Amino acid sequence: MKDNFSTQSDKYAKYRPSYPKELFNYLDHIISNKNNAWDCGTGNGQIASILSKTYNNVYATDISQFQIDNATKKDTIFYSVQAAEKTNFNENFFNLIVVAQAIHWFNFDEFYSEVKRTAQKDALLAVIGYGRLKISKEIDDLISDFYVNIIGKY
Repeated sequence: MKDNFSTQSDKYAKYRPSYPKELFNYLDHIISNKNNAWDCGTGNGQIASILSKTYNNVYATDISQFQIDNATKKDTIFYSVQAAEKTNFNENFFNLIVVAQAIHWFNFDEFYSEVKRTAQKDALLAVIGYGRLKISKEIDDLISDFYVNIIGKY
């Protein structure tokens, strides 16, 4: 379990892109039981904060204490430092499990086993991400060069 975000967690909270409200309206529409949601890899608590508007309890986990220290605080959000692949949650507990822009860090087999263990019957796993920005040809070329030639091998 490697923590890649603690050193810049304050900036991560400030500059991370947001997600469209239509996505959460859709999730609210298709999930009737809104008792317990898990925001796995919560980072700055951005998704947990949105989920707390409609869920009774939101459990938000991250491997970085620094991320959690900088996360949005609300009475119905319960933060804890836990790996995605092994948590202390009860079996059959969650109605919704969300991973936003973090699943690529997980051990997939172990994480999916944990999802199966902690999800209630008919629960939903929502894996959310965003693609590369497209602004203009000139800027897109710079971004592409950065991705391919500078950080591509990492």
